[in-house]
Amino acid sequence: MREFTFAIEYEPGADPIMDVFIDHPTVVAHSLDGFVTEDRFWRIERISGPQSALDRIEAVRFDDACCGESITAQRCDATRYHDVLERSSNELVLYTYLTDIRGCESVHTLAGKHLPAGLIFETRRRESTHWWRILMRSDRNIGVFYDDLGARLGPGLSFRMGHLRDASGWRQDSFTVSLPEEQEVALRASLEAGYYERPRAATLDEIADDLEIPRSTLSYRLRQAEAQLVRRYAGGDEADRWLE
Repeated sequence: MREFTFAIEYEPGADPIMDVFIDHPTVVAHSLDGFVTEDRFWRIERISGPQSALDRIEAVRFDDACCGESITAQRCDATRYHDVLERSSNELVLYTYLTDIRGCESVHTLAGKHLPAGLIFETRRRESTHWWRILMRSDRNIGVFYDDLGARLGPGLSFRMGHLRDASGWRQDSFTVSLPEEQEVALRASLEAGYYERPRAATLDEIADDLEIPRSTLSYRLRQAEAQLVRRYAGGDEADRWLE
């Protein structure tokens, strides 16, 4: 399997969905998309941020007059289905299914036109950037897809190339974090001991004694695990690494 990564930058006013991220810099979205056929695809997207931003995104998604898929000035003509899977004051999980897609110039449709069937897309959005990672059976026609994508970008959009290489890092999905075993053991032991409660129910020394490791080792493993969790939550640094 191969993967291709890139990012699309948006200027204000170029896309109704990305405008929300530009207006609210703390909003982060992760999605996992499947391209079923050339004229249909599904998406599960998790968006974290203030309630006002989530309200705007939900309103755009459920407005059939708005198109949040096209990368050109041409609006996608399709039958749209959206559903809210989960909603809280600071998180929204949306399911999207588009079928009978006609006359659409989006990343999905261009990839479906040029690349082998069975594509999976993982994406990140934050501020003015939409990062993409495409998993594919082979990179046949990737050059044609790259040229077509770059040539069709509408006003206010720009392209940043990432990499083309053997697929890696897909053992976790868009919504989970995979930690090295020693970090996961340290994190779970600390959580179960009440280290993250307020007030704390256990000290690092006590947890380290239970795990039979030095306190400094436990502290280091927790810092590493916490850094992973923060990066995964914030999304931006990890998505930037897709382009390396």
